[in-house]
Amino acid sequence: MFDHLSLGVRDLGAARRFYDAFFAPLGASIASEKPGEIGYGPGGAAGLFYLYPVEGERVAGLGAHLAFTAETRSAVDAAYASAMTHGATAIRAAGPHPDIAPGYYGCVILDPDGNKLEIVAGTMH
Repeated sequence: MFDHLSLGVRDLGAARRFYDAFFAPLGASIASEKPGEIGYGPGGAAGLFYLYPVEGERVAGLGAHLAFTAETRSAVDAAYASAMTHGATAIRAAGPHPDIAPGYYGCVILDPDGNKLEIVAGTMH
């Protein structure tokens, strides 16, 4: 349904440290890197998610969020813990949330730039 996604960040170096740690439990790593751009993908094989430096008062889009799939609940927990260690803000802690869907297990955080990220193990549909 999509080819790739990108987010704007204030500090590309700081964002790299955050996303390296955030994606490691999910099996993604840097697929490409050049001045002004970092691409991540499954196992570092193909760039599907990109970071670009941006300037301005507001970086994150209002109401927008990206949801990532985790293979296991423990991967959700590890990515959540890593994100929190690297400056994330919790919106919804990692765990079961039957109010969202009966089998939902996941979390929602804000990265250090305010981008809303969700991690889901299994399915929420």
